[in-house]
Amino acid sequence: MHPLQFIAFTQGRRWLQLSFLILSLSIVSGILPAQAGTRKPDQARLEQLDAYAFKADNRHTSSIQTLAAYLSKGATTDYEKARVLFAWIAANIRYDDYGFNTGKSLDSSPAYVLKTRKAICDGYARLFQALGQEMGLKVEKVSGYAKGYGYAPGKRFARTNHAWNAVRIDDSWILADPTWAAGSAKTVNGKLKTVYKYDPYWFDTDPHVFLFSHLPVNPDFQFIAKPVSLGQYEQLPRVEVSLFRLGIGGAEILENMLKGKLKNLPATWKTDFEIRNADIPLQASLLAGKSQTFSFNITEDVELIVKNGKDWHYFTTKGTTHTLQLKPVAGDLAIMARPKGSKANYSYFLEYKVGR
Repeated sequence: MHPLQFIAFTQGRRWLQLSFLILSLSIVSGILPAQAGTRKPDQARLEQLDAYAFKADNRHTSSIQTLAAYLSKGATTDYEKARVLFAWIAANIRYDDYGFNTGKSLDSSPAYVLKTRKAICDGYARLFQALGQEMGLKVEKVSGYAKGYGYAPGKRFARTNHAWNAVRIDDSWILADPTWAAGSAKTVNGKLKTVYKYDPYWFDTDPHVFLFSHLPVNPDFQFIAKPVSLGQYEQLPRVEVSLFRLGIGGAEILENMLKGKLKNLPATWKTDFEIRNADIPLQASLLAGKSQTFSFNITEDVELIVKNGKDWHYFTTKGTTHTLQLKPVAGDLAIMARPKGSKANYSYFLEYKVGR
């Protein structure tokens, strides 16, 4: 071997050994360097990331820089960075009810929001952007029109009323709304009152689903092939997220509604069971006497039942698929679920109207 080749070879071996040592130490310490690649982790990993975010204490939250450093240590990819950041903000920043109700909102600067742990949507989005950028992510704050608290069907928007975020991961973007992930709102004595409950649904939400409740001013942030106009958005019905949680695709519903092929959707309610659509009608109104198929995929021990008129109908089960074929009678058709073998009351999660 030529002397120069030998030197290059030995230097290469030392570099590989050093790299291996660094990687080994990283694995032992539980911290891996963040990478741009590797998209969505599995559910177990997402829950680990959320737990890591939730356990951050005051030592790690004194500044944007210290919090960003702590959150980054729990992530191995840019996607995981965005998730752990999202979870921390949703769990630790409370909505400024007083500011919303009086019009005297607090300072929305990231440093002030981090200090007071209170904000309206603009503060949530600005803090998410500031922390994300400190963590090396490309994050945008997005302003637009939301069908949230106080929205009534058919309402026209004179100005923007909400803010959320977009994060670039690899060669594409994901959407995140840390404000909506922090809970829900209700009216008490004529005023808004928020109730905290972490909802990770609003992280990396399907852009087509997102569009039923969030329209950005800049159409580029819709992230769909054919952007929707403000006029079209105002005409779209407000669709409960519980429908999409059943695994029904937003793209198909959006396309059919814009074309006028689908006008009304069945009523849905959130369920604690992991129920996914396999084959169900999407139209809210069904025709009496016309055969319909209702099919769901369920991995848990759950039993389904349909109440139509005065009759109860049971699903047949094959593996994880529950199916019922039925010629409904006029009236309500409700689909319910409960744990298999339980004597507990059934919980409604889907309802149709059957006409003649």
